[in-house]
Amino acid sequence: MYFNKCKLIASLAICLIAYSPCLAQQPTHSKEEMNRFNQFRGGYPPETTEQYWESILGLEQLLADYPNTFLKGDISIALLNYYHHVTDDPHLLIELSDKMLALRMYSNSAYQTAARVLVDKGVRSDKTLLYAQNALKEALQKQKKWGDNGRGELICRDLLASAHQLLGQHDRAVEEIKTVIRGWQTREDLGNLELASRQASVDKAKTHLLRIYIDQKAWTEAYELASELLLTSVIRQNIAELWSQAYAGKHGSGAGMSKAYASLKAEWDKKIIQSVEKKRILRPAPTFEVQKLDGEKITSADLKGKAVVLTFWAGWCSPCIEELPYLQNLKTQFRKQNVEFLAVNIDQDSPTRRDMVASFRYQSAPLLTFALGDLEMRKAFGSAEIPYTCIIDQNGQIRYERKGLGVDFSVAMAHQLEWVIGMNEAH
Repeated sequence: MYFNKCKLIASLAICLIAYSPCLAQQPTHSKEEMNRFNQFRGGYPPETTEQYWESILGLEQLLADYPNTFLKGDISIALLNYYHHVTDDPHLLIELSDKMLALRMYSNSAYQTAARVLVDKGVRSDKTLLYAQNALKEALQKQKKWGDNGRGELICRDLLASAHQLLGQHDRAVEEIKTVIRGWQTREDLGNLELASRQASVDKAKTHLLRIYIDQKAWTEAYELASELLLTSVIRQNIAELWSQAYAGKHGSGAGMSKAYASLKAEWDKKIIQSVEKKRILRPAPTFEVQKLDGEKITSADLKGKAVVLTFWAGWCSPCIEELPYLQNLKTQFRKQNVEFLAVNIDQDSPTRRDMVASFRYQSAPLLTFALGDLEMRKAFGSAEIPYTCIIDQNGQIRYERKGLGVDFSVAMAHQLEWVIGMNEAH
């Protein structure tokens, strides 16, 4: 009965979005339409299936009450995105995409939206490929017109690679994703993209290429790329799992896998240590005063006599959020040492900022000391990028610093922190 109800509701949505004689009439445009649209589309997106259904039903009722609303195209995009979260039915998603495109065919993002939905759902259809191809055409036209849309082009090429992959066209998929990798590495029309973000985009594209190789059973290429990513990627999610698949595929079994993994890790750890020992510095840390989440103030003077691991982070910065659990692990590793781990948030101040920081602390790194800072404090440390992390010795001197995350983060920070602690003990 639930399935039939969903199908009935979905059919209503398609009928409501379909062309009708009323399209020739003047679109209606009222404050009521805008308010109701914002009620179900504005603000934060739904989080649960029930909330998605509430929003779907609200938007469909809006279409029923105002069948020629000026918001019809926007509603069609919202409905496609919302149905994407409540159903895996490829036929329904394709129908909704077609209706959306009929209304928003001249929108720069319409084909990209349709392609993303079908790719995310793994829909093996010629429509998936068609939408991705048209999305790339739109991106290239925009690039030709404005000259600064390299990022949009690369995103669409990634979608096109996924569409080729879904249809088993692996050679075409490999060609597209290699173009994406080169683009993230070398193009200059990507906007204000920090080095850490560029490297993350490169590694995501390389991980996509690895998945294509595994689907293709190109085991030699897969294993070589997986080994490279295992050693160098700043994006760690699923890398070890993919490396294991590639190893078993190349060697025919998992025998000897643990030895190979240990050898790779030892080789990389040695290179990291050799590299970071050359990056040790000596310069006074700026004086500072920050406020902890409980309102208590903490100053640089309060921390004299301790080694300090200080990081600047923001809630909108993905590498920053990824770094927090690594710092949590480092804190656990050095729990018996006299080390303060200070995570300074530099988001713009707002009534919800403290709660946001507390939420990240609870979820990612409850052992760290979280504090509220600002951009001026970050600038005083000489960094324009985040995450920025440094080790300050017991005398208030910065001995090591790094920008971004990087796969070497844990090993590098642990080695440098041991060195700082050892220097103090030696004296």
